[in-house]
Amino acid sequence: MTYAYKLIDSPVGQLKLVAKGERLAAILWEHDKPNRVRLGEMSEANELAVLVETERQLREYFAGTRQAFDLPLDFQGTEFQKQVWHALLTIPFGQTRSYSEIAQQIGNVNAVRAVGAANGRNLISIVAPCHRVIGASGELTGFAGGLANKMLLLSLEAGQTSLEAAAGDEPRHAAGARATNAAPAVKVEAPAKPAHRLPNRATQGSLFGN
Repeated sequence: MTYAYKLIDSPVGQLKLVAKGERLAAILWEHDKPNRVRLGEMSEANELAVLVETERQLREYFAGTRQAFDLPLDFQGTEFQKQVWHALLTIPFGQTRSYSEIAQQIGNVNAVRAVGAANGRNLISIVAPCHRVIGASGELTGFAGGLANKMLLLSLEAGQTSLEAAAGDEPRHAAGARATNAAPAVKVEAPAKPAHRLPNRATQGSLFGN
């Protein structure tokens, strides 16, 4: 099946929304490595319902009015990768998990490195929040969208900023594209895990040079 895509501008750069049928299959970063995610042939489909809805919910997320996504997802990968990606969906907004905690959650405590590799190949960025996975000591680790964007997403979820507001009076996407009247969000219950603190201001300073 041919994949359909829609390009949108966002406060974290241009995003490529990809659908397979009526399900969201990927959200790819502007400077994504070509071989990180391999999908089939694509055609542009700006009016495809699932892509339009994905854009709407992302606008709400960046505006600080949405904490959970309600979208039909189609993960493309191995069974192990899918286990990891589904575990990402259980990490609550505003919290983080370590790779070892994800490994424990999926019942494979010795698979920490494999969990890290699967996290790095997550196709559905932001919606499946791989940015909420950090090192065991709390440090930020590699992220397909870049560490600065990872910090921005975590800061947004900590309530420290609205990314659309931070982008200036005229956001990087077209004026007026901000969504309003957020639809009720469907939340996934997370397993009982300790809530990790988001990166502190010193870490933020090291990333942004403040």
